Amino acid sequence: MFILLEKNSCPYKNHVFICLFIRYFVHICTCKNKYIVQLDLTCNACATVEYDRGASDSSFCQLRGAEMLNIRISFTVNLKKVGAGLLAGIIFFSHLVTPASALIVAVKPEKSVTVSLTYLTVTTTKTQAKMDLASPTVKYFDPQAIAFLTTYSQGWNRSQWLCLNKLWNSESHFNPKALNMSSHAFGIAQFLPTTWGNYKVAKTASAKLQIQYGLRYIQKRYGSLNDPTGACNAWNFHQQKGWY
Repeated sequence: MFILLEKNSCPYKNHVFICLFIRYFVHICTCKNKYIVQLDLTCNACATVEYDRGASDSSFCQLRGAEMLNIRISFTVNLKKVGAGLLAGIIFFSHLVTPASALIVAVKPEKSVTVSLTYLTVTTTKTQAKMDLASPTVKYFDPQAIAFLTTYSQGWNRSQWLCLNKLWNSESHFNPKALNMSSHAFGIAQFLPTTWGNYKVAKTASAKLQIQYGLRYIQKRYGSLNDPTGACNAWNFHQQKGWY
């Protein structure tokens, strides 16, 4: 291997700096218009080679401190750091040139659940249930389906849903306009006129709002450590008393 150093490019009068990344020996050094250094694989270094223009015909460089044909240039290069830097650069560049569409991200499919209701069968996931409830078309959904989507999105299990389903089927058949002529209880949860005021909610015919208010009422009145939602406690009470 040859390293060519232009004579005028040397920044120091009496030194030529040769920095290598692999190990070499110096074999030949001549100084005419260019300094030509022939190297072979054996040494390890980045060091200073001194030359002296003391030759009679100024055509040779006499190297100080070592023989011209067997001089060791020692240098230290951390190959691991160099390799890591090159790898990081390659990865960074690949991210710049790789289109987003080419990136493949493994996404675990979300678990779905299927439930049979009075008039239809619903299959959904928690994410889809939340999206459906946030949709402006939710007002056209079957009220029983809205109740299930609401409870499922909140993390209710199947047994808690079954208790609620039995309770509100018994009370109103999930009819948001159901009215008890004797007690004047109204809606899916059959709130009494005083219940609306006690829970500081406005009387409404919206199935979605009635379900939200009814779930809050059940949780506050019947919720416990064994039944945080209160649905099964409320259903058990209703079976004994006929109301809840």
